[in-house]
Amino acid sequence: MKILLPFAVVLLLLGTCVFIDVPGAFAKGEHYRRLAANLLVLQGDLRQLVERSTSVKHLQSLHGRIEEKLAVLELLVRYANQENLLISKDSPEFFHKLKRLFVSENLFELENDLDRLSKKYPLLLSPVLHSGLTTEYFKQAEKIHQSLCSGCHSGALSESAVPAFDLFRQSRTMSRREFAARILTGLRGDQLTSLENPFTDTELSALISYYRNSVPVEMN
Repeated sequence: MKILLPFAVVLLLLGTCVFIDVPGAFAKGEHYRRLAANLLVLQGDLRQLVERSTSVKHLQSLHGRIEEKLAVLELLVRYANQENLLISKDSPEFFHKLKRLFVSENLFELENDLDRLSKKYPLLLSPVLHSGLTTEYFKQAEKIHQSLCSGCHSGALSESAVPAFDLFRQSRTMSRREFAARILTGLRGDQLTSLENPFTDTELSALISYYRNSVPVEMN
């Protein structure tokens, strides 16, 4: 009997590491991935909210962002559930409860509820997004950063009402998974792509590795 091994396994056995971008191969759908990423960002923002080192201006920004994400959470869940009808539904009252917990500053219970929801909708990243790409990919990532990101994320706006943080510094204050989630939720594309992710997973992984490992000119 012939045993057919998946192509990726064959490459692994041969000692070869190859990244192949297959759109949607590891994701349950764009709505699902957007929800899962937003949940991780929400949890990260809540953690920052209770940290004593967080500045007053940043606290105000975090508060506004968390309110906005909680306001659209039920809609994101509804869209994600349309892509997977087997997932059990949460009642509308559950999402009202999350907003009440935030208003009443019951952040511990809110964190627990969001953690349960995040485990129900985990962020499924393709293997390439889990991997730190080598410096040969950094030139491509640097071009993307310079053309699409550096204008807002140079650190110059870090003291504005809605700060756009220096991505090099921010990437080193959190896990790769959370930073990947922040990159995914921060992408807006152009008028044609709307809210869709305009990059391949390899490009996103190169960006993440670039921010976490390289030193920009302004930091030298």
